[in-house]
Amino acid sequence: MDRPLLSTSHLANGLRRLVADIAAPNGPTGSGLSDVICAESDLISFGDQQIRFCGIDVCELANEHSFESVIWLLLNGDLPTLEELSDACAVMSESAVVEPTASETVAGLPLRTRPLDLLPLSISLISYFDPTPADRTTGATHSRVWRVLAQLPVLFSVAFGQPLDDGRATDPQDGGGLSFAGSLLQVLRSDQRPPSPREEAAMNAVLTCQCLTEMRPACFAARVVGSTVNDVVCALRASASLFVAQLHNDPYQWTAEKLSSFPSPQHAEVWWKSRKSRGMPFGFSGANDDPRPRILKAHCRELLGCATRVRMEAAAARLERLMENDQQQYPTMDWTAARLLALLDVPPERISLAIGMARLAGWAAHAIEHHASGVSLLPSLRYASE
Repeated sequence: MDRPLLSTSHLANGLRRLVADIAAPNGPTGSGLSDVICAESDLISFGDQQIRFCGIDVCELANEHSFESVIWLLLNGDLPTLEELSDACAVMSESAVVEPTASETVAGLPLRTRPLDLLPLSISLISYFDPTPADRTTGATHSRVWRVLAQLPVLFSVAFGQPLDDGRATDPQDGGGLSFAGSLLQVLRSDQRPPSPREEAAMNAVLTCQCLTEMRPACFAARVVGSTVNDVVCALRASASLFVAQLHNDPYQWTAEKLSSFPSPQHAEVWWKSRKSRGMPFGFSGANDDPRPRILKAHCRELLGCATRVRMEAAAARLERLMENDQQQYPTMDWTAARLLALLDVPPERISLAIGMARLAGWAAHAIEHHASGVSLLPSLRYASE
């Protein structure tokens, strides 16, 4: 008489295990933070063929506003008034001077030092001379971001062999007419040649388009630091270090060198076909809904003033057409940024440094936003038991 009861009990337990198995996640245990939503952000939003920074279309920002205005937008959530923008530009101009100890340290680096490695090192050097290291108020934090961005090009100039004039990369009387984008471009060029207005506008578009991305490792590093400490410079150091480490084999440099190596578009096509349909190792994706590559490509077409640029641009256009027709792959913002910076005569090994300078503004905004949210990103860890 007890046997039916035992059968019913076994059946119930089996059903419970079946339900538990069905309800269990399909992924393996210990999969980390993949697909985990850690917070929300108002900094960047994605729509149908449109990307907005703090609610403003990136096309408008890249074509109608200076990078200084975009920095203000990321830090404050709104575009600056003319007076606020003027004050911010004045702060950057006044801050674009470094201490002799910092410049001497950079000047003494080995000649083989990779330009991109200057980014985290220079941020650290600048932090040692912070005039208000203990002030963590919002205003002081924002001022710290402006100062770091202003002083970094000065240290880069020293590393590239340019003498300073009373701690400055250029005499304010001579370089005062350039925007931040124009001044940075001048520093990055091998000959330190001042850019034309058209070149300055193209550099401004690169910095604007590149300053915010989807959640990449360096962005997450900024948010992790922001969730644990209220120190924006610490967040910038962490993000810059991770950014540099990921670019051990620099794809931006590879892209610029490859485009510069083709004597003609036909040579570019022959090279691509020799890869036996393997496609491009960097800079293309199956999506074509990001407007930023189109913004940068428009600026590329504005810079065709010599045979070298025409040849490089024609080779890039041929490769893009081949990728689209044969593999339905489209250029990304990273590919077009490398292409445009090469046209702007930035040496290939310095292009990733320009990208990093653009991203600094976004990393700072991520860290500040996440700190204000109060969301902790400290996970729990399962420890092995003996």
